[in-house]
Amino acid sequence: MKTGIHLLLFLIAQLLFAEPHPVNTVAVISIDALHPAAVSEENSPNIYGFIKEGRYSSEASSTQPPKTLIAHTAMLSGLSPEENGKTDNTWKKGEDRVSEPTMLSTAKQAGYETALIYSKPKLGYLANEHTDTEIYSKFNAIEKAVKTLDINKKQFIFLHISGLDFAGPESGWLSDDYLDEFNFIDEMLAMFFNKLSKGSSYLLVITSDHAGHGKIHGSKHPEDAKRPLIVYSNSGHPPELTPDTLKISNLKQYIESIYIR
Repeated sequence: MKTGIHLLLFLIAQLLFAEPHPVNTVAVISIDALHPAAVSEENSPNIYGFIKEGRYSSEASSTQPPKTLIAHTAMLSGLSPEENGKTDNTWKKGEDRVSEPTMLSTAKQAGYETALIYSKPKLGYLANEHTDTEIYSKFNAIEKAVKTLDINKKQFIFLHISGLDFAGPESGWLSDDYLDEFNFIDEMLAMFFNKLSKGSSYLLVITSDHAGHGKIHGSKHPEDAKRPLIVYSNSGHPPELTPDTLKISNLKQYIESIYIR
């Protein structure tokens, strides 16, 4: 009950005190398994550049359990696993997809062309009738996103990037191999950032679904539920990131109430 009251107060505050900044392009990037401690000017200079001018927190939180599909469903639907019904971490093509409205739904209804680009097959669960473009690419999701991005259109893109979710379990979260993989992802994303920056107005959100500790993730260990949150817009300073905003299921409301019109 308290959670519902807090969320209601948060939404009211957003609507009353946060000035709307509708933008032409909304890009939400989720880097699977990214630990906030990996985000630095040395490890990720391209991503780090948005921290200086935008909003950033290393204290954002995931779902319980903090697992890929459960967390992403909460992120896109704006509902907790108990509310949206996705409490398992599996999905196969041909099975039912998400039934609750998502960020893609709101964006489509607001006149945006929508795209869902992901690098794990299970993320196909999040495509719905409001998804204009759906692309699964295990190794080339970023390149696909660069090609899909059209700064001359009113467009919403959700991009999921894999890589760290393999480096973490194999070599350890925050290991040299893990940080090398993150640096590679950052270098690849520079292409997307460069193209995005040429647009008239845009919102860029960079976050993750969960982190990990040692070579373990998905547990109740507090490190596993950590995630970074970076918000940048070239059309005005983004609203402050409050404790409520940092909950993964509240990101949808934060984006929609300010930027999608």
